[in-house]
Amino acid sequence: MDVSQALDLAKINELKILSNVRLINRHDLNSLNSQENLHVQFSLGGEVQGAVTCFLCLDHHKLTQTDKNYIFPLFVESMNILVGKQLSLKQELKIKLSPPRLSMISQRINTSEKSGMQHYDLQLDGQTFSVLTESFIEILN
Repeated sequence: MDVSQALDLAKINELKILSNVRLINRHDLNSLNSQENLHVQFSLGGEVQGAVTCFLCLDHHKLTQTDKNYIFPLFVESMNILVGKQLSLKQELKIKLSPPRLSMISQRINTSEKSGMQHYDLQLDGQTFSVLTESFIEILN
């Protein structure tokens, strides 16, 4: 199969995941540099190929193991909903979204060195975490 064009994910301004969990798209131009984060990745198949990686930035957050056990599943589920919603707003394509793969190994992320990343605030019970999404998706002929 030949790649015909890149597919940009739709921008979503706000998603209410649960009564106490919201995702809000950030429109500021300030760069974000994260040294401590975890990420979840989704692979795409069908009429598209590629991947979407979502980073939860934990810099400056002191989390207990109980906090992590509460936050991490909500983050993964929020990203699953976000990516699914972004893809459903796009063209009528047959897309297979893989189950999420969570990695606890931090990667350095600097948004001033990357283009095309989307920045969200994940609000959970009064706490706010930065979330970055990065996608590489191409439509196949």
